[in-house]
Amino acid sequence: MSTELYYFSGTGNSLVVARDIAGKINGTLISIPSVMDNESIKIDADVIGIVFPAYYMRMPGIVERFIGKLTNLQDKYIFAIVTVGGIAGSVLHRLSETINKRGGNLAAGFIVRMPANYIDSADALPLFLQKRMFRNWNRKANKIANTIHTGKSGLMKRFNPVMTLLFSRYIDKQYLRGDLSPDVDKNFWADSKCNGCGICLKVCPVRNIKIVDDRPAWQHHCEKCLACIQWCPKQAIQFKNVTIKRKRYHHPDVKISDVLKWNE
Repeated sequence: MSTELYYFSGTGNSLVVARDIAGKINGTLISIPSVMDNESIKIDADVIGIVFPAYYMRMPGIVERFIGKLTNLQDKYIFAIVTVGGIAGSVLHRLSETINKRGGNLAAGFIVRMPANYIDSADALPLFLQKRMFRNWNRKANKIANTIHTGKSGLMKRFNPVMTLLFSRYIDKQYLRGDLSPDVDKNFWADSKCNGCGICLKVCPVRNIKIVDDRPAWQHHCEKCLACIQWCPKQAIQFKNVTIKRKRYHHPDVKISDVLKWNE
């Protein structure tokens, strides 16, 4: 039985989750950006996994477009793992509806808590809290892998339903007012530390950055994955003025070479 895991990751959380699960169930790891140039994506594997972060309790745009290209989903065992730094809300239910429209069925869905990377909203978590989340993931990974390996259907629960109830309307308002609109990158800029190295261009999963006069220039089809900010070796990229003194974050088990590979 063949297994393929498709993943999208800005700062490495979802990559680590996908990589760990792939190792446990003998699956082939495929980055979503690497297949997005295809008009359609035919799935021949028997088991399909989709791993990605939740943005404002929703799928990233690139993930939704990816699913819209999938074919041959009938009779497949499809599972999803969503990494969240805050509230997952009904993202798995939205995902299930999207997969249904393509003729498939989401058999199992899981929520995994990881350190948030939305530096425009808050500073990076203290290291001891990050390490606690990583330990929790290591314990949870075996249970998820066993569910997938045995073909069970996972119960798709909202992560922290009380918090979801309290804040979902507020987060929906943030989303609807354009906090994830494609032109949100008008708030990005590079300070005097920028040396024009081009790392931001290379880590962007949707080719939204060009280097103009040795400075990054954003092209207004942004996913707001914040890879450009978090992976800048000089910490020169800012979002408005709120990120200037905040610490950067990417998963400690992910290297820049991994990022460049997933965007090839």
